[in-house]
Amino acid sequence: MVGKWKIIQTKGESEPWWFFDDWRKDITAVFECESKSDTIDQYIKKIGKLKKDFTYLKHKNYHTVAFWNPSEKVFCEACDDDLQIYHGLIIMCDDNLVDIKNEESVKKVLQ
Repeated sequence: MVGKWKIIQTKGESEPWWFFDDWRKDITAVFECESKSDTIDQYIKKIGKLKKDFTYLKHKNYHTVAFWNPSEKVFCEACDDDLQIYHGLIIMCDDNLVDIKNEESVKKVLQ
């Protein structure tokens, strides 16, 4: 796939795969890459770093990963409850999610 490759980093009250209408407000950084292989290499490095900083992780189809620590929460006045804060990574090309489920290197780092 040829196009504009990027990794999006998020921080918010929902996992990065939900893409609610206002999901872009949770973006904390965007990393542009030259190619698919460069993007996957950078994605793996970022996953490895975040795995060291957070207790839990969950992924959806390998192109979105959420990380969290149970103690990192924010109080929601509207719902009168504490909400978990998630740190996310999303891999995209031309603003579309990329199917990387066959990338063994990504599978390995997510174990």
